[in-house]
Amino acid sequence: MTAAKKTTTAAAKAAEAKDAPTTFEFKDVTFSIPAPLDLPDEVLDVIEEGGSERAIARAIVGKEQWAAYRALGNTIGEFNTFLDLVSEAAGFGDSGN
Repeated sequence: MTAAKKTTTAAAKAAEAKDAPTTFEFKDVTFSIPAPLDLPDEVLDVIEEGGSERAIARAIVGKEQWAAYRALGNTIGEFNTFLDLVSEAAGFGDSGN
């Protein structure tokens, strides 16, 4: 596990304990994820409906941050990295990708 991953995991655990948002950097852009219990209810709908990891990530980050992510012109591999960061920040741990 890289130092950045350790920091993100520690930050996610601390945020969950404090019910505070967690931020992370991806390609020099800062993303902010609400504390787990402050995530939009839409996240539960997407999960319940069997949504893809991409749909879940989009629901977690919200429309504005998803637009910022999309503007970066990412590859599929970079999406996997982003997904791991979103999952950890949201308190779900590593996405497994």
